[in-house]
Amino acid sequence: MSGASTDRLIDLGSSERSSDDLDELVALARMISYAKYAAEDVDLVGAMHCLGLALNEVLRAIGDGPHEGLADVLFSNRAPCLN
Repeated sequence: MSGASTDRLIDLGSSERSSDDLDELVALARMISYAKYAAEDVDLVGAMHCLGLALNEVLRAIGDGPHEGLADVLFSNRAPCLN
């Protein structure tokens, strides 16, 4: 993550992450979510599975702490496919 992000730390249980680190993880989750639904639109089952696993891991890395922008990812993670 960013080297200049050490000034604003957020406690997430046993680990601390800076606010900038969380912003980057949320952005990554949003990109993976977009790619996953693009794969669903063209019925790429293998890609959908791999992207779903990647999204789950990024969301796990983000943790349970509240973060701006995370609700959009979680909501879109349950959105229906637009085929």
